Amino acid sequence: MSIEISGDEQSAHAILLMLKQWDEAVASMDIQALADLCVEDVSLIDVSTHLTGIDAYKQLWRRYLPVKAGNIRVYREGIKLIAQPELAVLHCFSKVDQIDAIPNLEVFWCRTTICFQKVEQVWKVAHQHISMPIQLETGLPILLSEVS
Repeated sequence: MSIEISGDEQSAHAILLMLKQWDEAVASMDIQALADLCVEDVSLIDVSTHLTGIDAYKQLWRRYLPVKAGNIRVYREGIKLIAQPELAVLHCFSKVDQIDAIPNLEVFWCRTTICFQKVEQVWKVAHQHISMPIQLETGLPILLSEVS
């Protein structure tokens, strides 16, 4: 996994540590831990929804509980993190998939942008935008290997 950092290195490293906590919360489907890592008015634009507020955010994660139980992790590729002392943006390709040695080819990579805000000296997720890159001609997902 490659990580390109620009801007404030100290903030960037603090965000990467927070992102590790995020990934652990996703892997264990700990919805409250995810919520604790967000600002109260967090917003999310996903492949299937658009929401604002921590309650709506927690409700979205509750929908995934039956689907994503155990043996999962967050995968990211091509991470670019632009960090300043109070605000940061990370973008990459990501997916949540099984930990198995054989990748699940049915789980496609998404484009992900996460905006972080420092609130009372603690980094929090303020916004997420997740989209599925598709081929305009066919409507099929673009594979990570096809991205330059």
